[in-house]
Amino acid sequence: MPRRALSAASESKTKQIYSLLREQIFQGVYPAGVKLPSTRDLANEFGVSRALIVDVFEQLIAEGYLEGRQGSGSYVVDLGGSTRQFPTPLQEIDVSGEAAYAEPPARFQGIDFRPSFPALAHIPFKKWKETAIAAFANTQSAEFGYDDDPAGHWQLRANICRLLLHSKGIRCQPSQVVITAGATQAIALLTRFLLKPGDAVAIEDPSATFIQHIFASTGADLIPVPVDEHGLRVDDMPTHRHPKCVFVTPSHQFPLGSILSIGRRMQLIDYARQTGSYIIEDDYDSEFRYTGMPIHALRELDSERIVYVGTFSKNLFPALRMGYMVVPEELLTPLLRLKKLTDMHCPILPQITLARFISARHLEHHIARMKRIYGKRRKCLIAGLSNVFGSGVKISGDAAGLHLVAEMAGSLCDSQVAAQLEELHIKVYPAERYTIVKGRYEDRLIMGFGNVEENNILEGTKTIASVLRRRL
Repeated sequence: MPRRALSAASESKTKQIYSLLREQIFQGVYPAGVKLPSTRDLANEFGVSRALIVDVFEQLIAEGYLEGRQGSGSYVVDLGGSTRQFPTPLQEIDVSGEAAYAEPPARFQGIDFRPSFPALAHIPFKKWKETAIAAFANTQSAEFGYDDDPAGHWQLRANICRLLLHSKGIRCQPSQVVITAGATQAIALLTRFLLKPGDAVAIEDPSATFIQHIFASTGADLIPVPVDEHGLRVDDMPTHRHPKCVFVTPSHQFPLGSILSIGRRMQLIDYARQTGSYIIEDDYDSEFRYTGMPIHALRELDSERIVYVGTFSKNLFPALRMGYMVVPEELLTPLLRLKKLTDMHCPILPQITLARFISARHLEHHIARMKRIYGKRRKCLIAGLSNVFGSGVKISGDAAGLHLVAEMAGSLCDSQVAAQLEELHIKVYPAERYTIVKGRYEDRLIMGFGNVEENNILEGTKTIASVLRRRL
C-alpha cells in the first residue's frame, strides 16, 4: 500500500492525521456506520507508529466522531443532518496577512494637544516596578483566588478614603468605595443601574463625547444643560421632566474648565433632593491645581444624592485602568450585585500594588512632581499662544487640570482646521466636537499640555497660528 505523505508543517504528525481523518468524516469519505481501516493499516499507510494512530482514534472517539466496538474496530458515528460541511479545508494556514492586520494601529506621530492626558514619559516606572515586585513577593496564596467582595481590595479602598479626606474633604468608609476598571466602568455601571430606555438624564453641554455615548447607550434621553464660567447653569435644569441622574464635573468642568460655584452647588443639591435625582460627580484631574487650594468635592455637601467617581488614569497612567466610586449606602448593595455580574471583581494584584504605592506616599510625591512639570507646560502654552495671537486669543479654564481653552477671536476652529493641522502633524481638538447643541463654541480650541514637551508646544502654536491666518 502506498504511503500518504504528511506535510512539513509545524503541526505534529498526530495533529495532521487527526485533522485529515476528521475532514474525511465531515465530507462523507467515511460515511456514518462505516468501519475505519485498522490502526495497523493506517500506521503503515502514513508511515508512523501504531501507537500514534491509536492516540488519534482515541481523540476522535472522545469527541464523538468514532465509536469503538470491542473486538470489531472503530466505526463512524452518524453526525446528524443531510449535509456535512467541514469548518475549514485541511491546509497549511497562511497567517502572514492576518498577522499584519493584527498589528496595532499606528499611533499619531506628531504634536498632540490631547486634553486631559498625562505625561507618559514621566510615569514613575521604577517606583511602580519596585512596588509591584514587593507586592507580588508578599502576597499570600489565598489572594490569587476569586475575591468574594466585588468592591475590590480592602487596603486600597481604605487608602482611597484617606486620600479623599486629605485632598477633597470627603468623609467616607472603605465599605462605600467600589474599585472599577477606570472611571469609564464606574459611569457605565451607574448608567446601567439608574437608567432605562426613555428615562431622562441631565448632562453638561459640552462634555466628553465618550460620556455622552455611555448615557445614550442605555436608551435614555440626554437633556443638555449649558455651562458658563461658573459651571453648570442650574437655572436651566429641566423642569418639564425629572431626570433620573445628573452628570457634572464640578471641580474642573470638561472641557471648558470652569468651577461650579458654591451657590450653584447648593442649588443643584436642592434640585436633586426635590426631583429624586442622583448626581454623578466625575472628578477626573482636579488634583493638579495651579492657583489656590484644591477644590473640595461636591459630595462633601451631600453623601446621599451624590456618587463620586475618581480615577488614577490622570495622576498615574491610563493603561492602569483603575478607578473608583464612592457610593451612597442605599445604592451600594444593588450596584455591587451588578458589578459582580459584570466582572466578578477587578484584577487583584494591580490593586495591591496601588495600595502599597499610596501607603508609601509614592503617589503623593509623584503628583507634587508632576504639578511642577505641568505648571511649566501650562505657562509655556499660554505664552506661546499669546506670542503668536496677541490680544486675539483669550485663555480660560486653566486653573487646574491638564488642558485649557483657547478662544480665537474671529477664527473658525472647526473639523476642517483640525484636518489641515493633522496633515502638518499637529493634532488639535475643536470645542464643538464635545457639544450636544452645536454652534456655541466655534471659535475655541481645547488644548491639552500634559503630554506635550515645551519645545513642541511652541512649535505647535506657531503652526496653528499660520493655518488659522490663512483661513481669514
